[in-house]
Amino acid sequence: MRILMLGSAAILLSGCSFLGIGGSKNDYTNYNPQTGYYGQKQVVNRAPTQCNTGNCLARWNLEGGVGPSFNVGKNIITSGRTNNVAGTDFNSISFDDAYERGVRAELGGSYALSPNRKVTLLGHYEQADSNGSQDWGTIDGEQLTGALSDYEAWGAELGLRQYFKPMNGVVLNSVRPYVEGRAGVSRVNDIGVQNTQLGGATFSATEVPLYRNSWVGTAAGLVGVETPLTRYSTIGLETGIRYQGGLKSDTSVLGAGTALGGLNNNRGRVSVPVTLRGRYRF
Repeated sequence: MRILMLGSAAILLSGCSFLGIGGSKNDYTNYNPQTGYYGQKQVVNRAPTQCNTGNCLARWNLEGGVGPSFNVGKNIITSGRTNNVAGTDFNSISFDDAYERGVRAELGGSYALSPNRKVTLLGHYEQADSNGSQDWGTIDGEQLTGALSDYEAWGAELGLRQYFKPMNGVVLNSVRPYVEGRAGVSRVNDIGVQNTQLGGATFSATEVPLYRNSWVGTAAGLVGVETPLTRYSTIGLETGIRYQGGLKSDTSVLGAGTALGGLNNNRGRVSVPVTLRGRYRF
């Protein structure tokens, strides 16, 4: 439900003008192709200081986006960090193997420092379903299997976005590329192992705790393009790479000296988001 609500907000930000995607430069007042900014018409009953030239700078922007997030690096099950208990032979399991493709939604705002530079602050929610039972390796020659609980996280990131000169497109009249760097924090919900079996028999009737609720640092490098939809709204497509810090191990069951100890020593996660983004400037 939260993904649906945030996704709907992102679509609304686009101005609901899909029939005129890209727009015509003649539709905008005093369009400046060098900066990508527009003048604003003087409106009756509005304060006389209202900008009505081609040098208007819309300082405040409402932004939102939604799209898939692909896991591309790091292991959530770490066989190389186990206690090497005799009779055990474990496998490492990557985030990509453990989880289906995730969905990430963002909502927040930005502030223009100059015509080509913005500070952004965006809250996010991310979710990925478990890929089901995984092969964890063997204990005394018997196969150990189990499924991780779903991945769920939320948080916020602060960023700096740099725009480049708008370009004329083949389909779209104006395309404006940008790059952005972000840093922030994310709260990852606890993760456990469900339906664990050893040699086809139940190994644990309850969920085995793997990672505790964790506040982790995040950093992202992003690239994207925007195109105007209406005088005050744009729509864009964005991608890049995001790093998330390591999760906090839960050692209540997988403690030192146990057969499974050390399998939950994750040191980070790397993902690639692809986001359809909307922006409305005031």
